[in-house]
Amino acid sequence: MFIDKFGNHWYKGNLHTHTTRSDGKLSPEDTKRFYRSQGYDFLALTDHWIYGEGSESDESGLLILSGTEYNFNDEDTVRGVFHIVGVGMTDDPMKKIGRESTAQETIDEILACGGAAILAHPAWSLNTCEMLMGFERVTALEIFNSVSDLPRNCRPYSGIVVDQLASRGIYHKLAATDDTHFYLGEEARSYIYVNLYDKPFNRENLVAAIIAGEYIATQGPIFTTRVDGGEYVVECGEDSNVVGVTFFTNRPWENQRSVMSDGAKPLTEARFPIHKNDRFVRAELYTQDRKTGWSQITPLKAEN
Repeated sequence: MFIDKFGNHWYKGNLHTHTTRSDGKLSPEDTKRFYRSQGYDFLALTDHWIYGEGSESDESGLLILSGTEYNFNDEDTVRGVFHIVGVGMTDDPMKKIGRESTAQETIDEILACGGAAILAHPAWSLNTCEMLMGFERVTALEIFNSVSDLPRNCRPYSGIVVDQLASRGIYHKLAATDDTHFYLGEEARSYIYVNLYDKPFNRENLVAAIIAGEYIATQGPIFTTRVDGGEYVVECGEDSNVVGVTFFTNRPWENQRSVMSDGAKPLTEARFPIHKNDRFVRAELYTQDRKTGWSQITPLKAEN
């Protein structure tokens, strides 16, 4: 946890983690110990089709959110491979749903149990915009999934489908996760920092903040975003070592989408002039050592 200059309390966590209860390398106990050693504050154990109980007083020192990953149609990318991660539930959704259920029924039951429903690794799953437009009440989408990167996979980044959906007025919250399995470099790489402001650190407040999108997705950069008049502004500290910021909107052409450091010192601010036809804006921040931060989507009122 860290406290920013405004007094806001930020908590670090991973929302997608596997253990030996399904197809992960480490036991639940070793997994929790590892993430605590990496400075994490909370963790969700999301083994396939196995409900992981939550705890606000785990002996690891972490706040443990309940979790499960539900996977559908794993070999049929034309029909649609969908992996839904549920976190923070107060009861097991599988009391009412099962492998014969649809992905939408699973999303609905996760929400009914007080949790957040996250669409996992859509790029890895080859999910199209048209496929995802059929879902309702998805809490968040993984814009980056570490295990979907090399050496085991090659499609970790889902920004294209994020922007296609946002161009159509579908604004998902964006998360970055490890989807930890093998400990081949995906572990403790991509996470979220949740802003609880000055609220107590407990399951109820944490899940509410995740549902509301009160967090950043990152591999290192810590930053804030805001709209200031006709500009979208990204601010970060020098210690984030950000050397570039890129801005994404629905319009294909923009004369200047990136702000780069001069090489002498890191960026602390980047501004993007909002165009009258921008329907949304989001930002990605980059460090010299190739770590990325992803903002949430800010919807805008475009003239066209």
